[in-house]
Amino acid sequence: MVFHLANHKPMSIAVVISPLRPLTTWANSQRVKSPLAVEKLIPARFAKIARVASRREAECAWPNSLRKHRVKRGLGLIAFIVSGIIAVTASGQAAGHSFGNSDVLQWAPSRTYHVENYKLKLRFDQFKGEVFGDETVKLRPIQPHFHKFYLNSSELTIDSVTMEQAHGMPVKLTYTSQDPRLWIVLDHDYEPTNTLYVRIVYHGFPRTGLFFVNPTPSYPNWSHEVFSQGEAELNHFWFPCWDYPNDMATSETVTTVPDGQIVVSNGKLVKVTRAAGQVTYDWVESIPHSSYLISLAVGPWRKFTDKYEDKPVDYYVPDSVDEATARRSFHLTPDMIGFFSRATGVDYPYEQYAQTTAQNFLFGGQENVSATTLTDRTLHDERADQDYPSTNLVSHELGQHWFGDYVQGRDWANIWLNEGFATYLEGLYTQHHEGNDAYRFAIYNDQLAEQEEDRNSYRRPIVDRHYGDPFDMFDATTHEKGAAVLDMLRYLIDGAEATSHPASQHELFFQALHHYLVVHHAQDADTPELIKSIRETTGEELGWFFREWVFMAGRPDYRVAASYDATKKTEKVTVTQRQRTDAETPIFDMPIELAFYGADGERKKIQVRDNLQLQEFEIPLDFEPRWVDFDPDSFIDKTVQFDKPVDALIAEAERDPSMMSRLWAAQQLGATTLANPDARVEALAQVMGNDGFFGVRAAAAKGLGSIGTEQARLALLSALRQPDSRVRTAVLEALGMYAKDQGVYSALVNALHNDSSYAVEAAAAKGLGKSGVAEAFDVLQAEVLTKPEIHVMQATLSGLVATKNPKAVEILLAQAQPGVPERVRLSALAGLESLKEVVTPSQVPELTEVVRAALHDPFYFTQEAGEELVGVFSLSQFEADIQTEAQRAPMAMQRDPAQKVLEQLHHQK
Repeated sequence: MVFHLANHKPMSIAVVISPLRPLTTWANSQRVKSPLAVEKLIPARFAKIARVASRREAECAWPNSLRKHRVKRGLGLIAFIVSGIIAVTASGQAAGHSFGNSDVLQWAPSRTYHVENYKLKLRFDQFKGEVFGDETVKLRPIQPHFHKFYLNSSELTIDSVTMEQAHGMPVKLTYTSQDPRLWIVLDHDYEPTNTLYVRIVYHGFPRTGLFFVNPTPSYPNWSHEVFSQGEAELNHFWFPCWDYPNDMATSETVTTVPDGQIVVSNGKLVKVTRAAGQVTYDWVESIPHSSYLISLAVGPWRKFTDKYEDKPVDYYVPDSVDEATARRSFHLTPDMIGFFSRATGVDYPYEQYAQTTAQNFLFGGQENVSATTLTDRTLHDERADQDYPSTNLVSHELGQHWFGDYVQGRDWANIWLNEGFATYLEGLYTQHHEGNDAYRFAIYNDQLAEQEEDRNSYRRPIVDRHYGDPFDMFDATTHEKGAAVLDMLRYLIDGAEATSHPASQHELFFQALHHYLVVHHAQDADTPELIKSIRETTGEELGWFFREWVFMAGRPDYRVAASYDATKKTEKVTVTQRQRTDAETPIFDMPIELAFYGADGERKKIQVRDNLQLQEFEIPLDFEPRWVDFDPDSFIDKTVQFDKPVDALIAEAERDPSMMSRLWAAQQLGATTLANPDARVEALAQVMGNDGFFGVRAAAAKGLGSIGTEQARLALLSALRQPDSRVRTAVLEALGMYAKDQGVYSALVNALHNDSSYAVEAAAAKGLGKSGVAEAFDVLQAEVLTKPEIHVMQATLSGLVATKNPKAVEILLAQAQPGVPERVRLSALAGLESLKEVVTPSQVPELTEVVRAALHDPFYFTQEAGEELVGVFSLSQFEADIQTEAQRAPMAMQRDPAQKVLEQLHHQK
């Protein structure tokens, strides 16, 4: 999913980030589309949030904030990432910081009733940001003598509560609003055999959950839009409900808006009626789902239609967007639906599938059942599509319609059953669409992303009940580690060879997933129930695996050594697990592939079982291997040190049949500690020019940059003719250390002005900024004046910041003004923080006005960027504004960052 957080202004949009996957590093967010990281240019406290947005958002070229974490993380979920200029690293927490609160255990709330259906009749005052609701909740008691219950409800004014009767007049009920609960007292006791219809009439100004976009003086072209963002527990800010994922109900939304607007919601559109300049859309979803998935998206959309079998597959985009642009982002959707249906053995279960692109949607996307909402940043021109495609975002949100919508993770501690699976399904579709090397590279990047979080932020199990806020769980551990663990499960159950082919119901692993989906369809489930499905389908007892990888934390840190005994004709492989072991991190028990390759083409593959801290394996081998592979396809989420001679690394990089082994060898050849740089440069140049996978060629380019010799420089310059823009981008990154060289500097300028790829132009802009060449500032300043494409503009601002030229402050101040496109403005605001040391006293008044405008902007991320600058520049005149946010914002992920700014201001006094 992808989230938004709301802001307290009736006419403003609320912003939250979703799946909250989910942002890790920019490189990972690019998945197989780009192997390169972009330097960090984002307020530190936004990093965790950026995790939530995850790679999906970055791929859309959108502020990947909140990595629902991700937007993780994840969507902290209030941070943002500006794609092309900002790379999200770990969360703002210091390395080694513990996750959550070890003294707190978060459990799903117990239920006294089950909701069978929500029916919402809705209208809005869009200019004021007000919702008017008339809701009927159909529920059935679970316990006898049912007399009093609550629905979640925050900041809504309840006008009346009645019990609707099949015959006769409604009965008025007593109620009490005790935020975040609406307590309702029934007219008498009811039993589990009774079905109740409770009607609630209400109105309110949602500060989150439901977001209003209106034109402003600074942004007069914004259209009038309304959209919801329910995950994690946000929908109760706009309608009373059981706002937790452990209950599932059908739903109906009957929404009245001005004629000319279109309403997209869940399920099937059963009726559209028009009267007196108004239009009412009646949507019915007949398959039970969690309340956070109830969705609205209102706007002046254009609709384009495909089909999957006999089901509509619709794309709703702003009315200014043409069909080619819409289909560029979404045309693979029917193929994805078919692939996921075949892989899971469960045909797409819903009445239709709609994707709607909303203005200033805070996340990359949110998997509302049958009606996903996406950021309009996923819409782009043909030139951008080669570097910033929408494929992973679309496949992630669609995949959750099986894992997360159809079968719901019971609580936030088990949210990996939604988000980890969705991230994994992204990878599976990559395998189907682009091949096995692209799939293995995607899983490898998942491993790197979760390892970065573990290294720089915190270590935690995938299933963890110590979180403080549900959004905390939308991080790289949930998303990327979840995906990596599922890939290991597939390897464990079906073997290495099976995993090299697109997902198939012939595999036991996918039969187990089919069983899980069928048994728990339209219900909630937890991890033990997944384990049970695997056991019942495959016979495998995998409690040991889940203990290590899901209920414990960390990963193996291997040290490997290999030597050949010609007399015994055996190869001895010594494996040491060096990770620190404790109650949280074990010695891992895993089957590991070993591969041996001889000088004359001999080869042998075996599998060993490693489960000790130190273990030696003697493998009969009738040839002396020229090189040895340890886990050649990188199935295991691990770190490894395996020292090899340069000639062995060269042979492996050039000849290994496994892409991941060639990639690893190319990375090792770039290490600065190895001898024989001329031979390494020659080998890496060969790999960069000839390897069949772009990721290996890009790794070779990076290695050449690390070696840093004149021979390496010449090899990199010659590679600027590479046809793949991802490799050219890597080459330009690698040339950064040579940027003062006139030939390299000229190549950077030429790439900025003439390359066919926006990503390459962006890399050139950043390289120029870091070059230290005085003329680079003038080149970048001139580029800003041309108003280049968004990724190039963001990178150009990043380059200007890197120059540390005092004149860059004026440029960023101009780009941070209201009216500048939002993503450019966010980049400029973030960049000003890095220029603190060169801001002059005469510039402070203008900076102050820029911050003032940001704090009062309707776009949440802009407000957050303004808050960050308040702390950095000690602008104490805004302390009252920050204090209000810290005390009154509806969500912890809004209040906590504001509180940190207050602490920063107080510390500076």
